[in-house]
Amino acid sequence: MESFVSFLLSKVYKPIVIPKELIDKAFSKTVADVKYHLPNLKETNVKERIEYNENELAIFLFRLGCELHANKLESHERQIHWLLKELCSCELYFNNSIDTGFYVIHGQGTVIGSRNTIGKGFIIHHGCTIGHKKNGEGNGVTIGNNVTMYCNSSVLGDIRIEDDVVIGAHNLINSNIKKQTTIIAQQQMKKKQTRE
Repeated sequence: MESFVSFLLSKVYKPIVIPKELIDKAFSKTVADVKYHLPNLKETNVKERIEYNENELAIFLFRLGCELHANKLESHERQIHWLLKELCSCELYFNNSIDTGFYVIHGQGTVIGSRNTIGKGFIIHHGCTIGHKKNGEGNGVTIGNNVTMYCNSSVLGDIRIEDDVVIGAHNLINSNIKKQTTIIAQQQMKKKQTRE
């Protein structure tokens, strides 16, 4: 992965060198993330998917940025943040805590703001937002294990989403959600209420 990261960094304004051990850690975490959902996929397949800018590139850049953040390499962090936005069209802050099984599907337009805590097996689709109601306020969102957010959904505020929740497309969540809840699209909910 070292040569691929060097290639990526040749695209930034002020190229940097990232220590190999941090690249290796980020790659290992990415493999664990992907294999959580696709257990039969080989490590070489994950590497190829990263290199061909499939869903796995956003995950790898996020994991790499988190390693840089943990090691207080702020100038390096900014370069990876730029690459994440430029190549994957998403913005994932590196001070988030996201457990194993993080998976980004078509990440375009996805934003995970700062200081959120997210459990295992989290899947997020394009156009989703997780963040604060106001910049800099609150501790961020707490999301449990095996939660899925479908396209164009938002989770905002200092709230808790429990385990095994599915948030359907086009939903705004601004209050706590109990475990094993499925939130259907707001339009479908309105149709259902009309029939009753």
